[in-house]
Amino acid sequence: MRKIGMILGAILVLSAGCARQKLPPLDLSYPTKLMELPRDLAAHPWAFLEWWYYTGHLKAEDGKNYGFELTIFKVRTDLAKDNEKWISRVVPVGYMANLALVDETSGEYLHQTIVLPAGKNAEASGEEYQIVLGKWRASGDEQVHHISADTKKFGVDLELKPIKPAALHSKTGIVPKGEGVANYYMSYPRMKINGTIFFNGEKIPVQGMGWFDREYGFMGQRMGFGWDWFSIQLQDNTEYMIYTIRRSDGTVEPLSRACRIDQAGKEECLPLGETTINALGLWSSPGTKAVYPSGWQIIIPAWGVDLVVAPTVADQEFDFMGGGYWEGSCKVLGKPANGLAYVELVGYRKKAK
Repeated sequence: MRKIGMILGAILVLSAGCARQKLPPLDLSYPTKLMELPRDLAAHPWAFLEWWYYTGHLKAEDGKNYGFELTIFKVRTDLAKDNEKWISRVVPVGYMANLALVDETSGEYLHQTIVLPAGKNAEASGEEYQIVLGKWRASGDEQVHHISADTKKFGVDLELKPIKPAALHSKTGIVPKGEGVANYYMSYPRMKINGTIFFNGEKIPVQGMGWFDREYGFMGQRMGFGWDWFSIQLQDNTEYMIYTIRRSDGTVEPLSRACRIDQAGKEECLPLGETTINALGLWSSPGTKAVYPSGWQIIIPAWGVDLVVAPTVADQEFDFMGGGYWEGSCKVLGKPANGLAYVELVGYRKKAK
């Protein structure tokens, strides 16, 4: 449930000349093998697409609040369109990573993307969770993760420790996405963070709370759809992952879900039809002209949920190679408790005619 089209588009600009890798055949079958940790934190050479995904809320010693996102995507190009088949010969495996940081006090939002072909400067180990993308790094196990990424203006260097056990979604880690496909999906929904951020030349010690997603497999090649995805962490030590997948014809995928993770780490999911999500406003991007919902009321009667989710900063749009999407830090107010969230909105940018 991520930005497949943007990733493949980015690989078109990768430099040529990297050596052909010997790769196992793609596995496009419906997954049946159960997820295992820490094994499945590592990369899978047979997977068409996989990613490692962090978001979090950070507080500095002076009381300022920040939100961050670091996502790392690995994709094989075997299934490129007929007129782009050359790409699988030139760049059989490519990586894209996104980094974003928002100062919730000033409203300043910074983001950057790197794109690299697989090679000595871009590698995800298949033996352990260890990724190197130039100077950007991610690694870890079931006890602790470490991420570091920096640009000229901003960066992160953070240690994240899971507070709860891993949530293997759908109990097995196999999550149906509709149209006969499914992929592997797990989360650490609550991770304690310590470390440093770099913002406009200043080094700032921070603490906070993060969320980690790990997905891999084959999710089809649907390019014309979108989704709304919520990761919500409440002060009562529960979390909610809610996603609405929109098909290319505008209808909602029936397998969209609302999931609750209780204080002990047990997950329960409901069909999206048992959830009401009302957009409370709109935000128009001055750069891409996309119009996104901005603020939501979420009601789930079965769990006594009545929450308002509001962006901390309106402009948290990630714009890269025409693949704009909104992903931002949010505050949460309501029942059963207040909290924090990250929300991802994909598919709101109109295609050029």
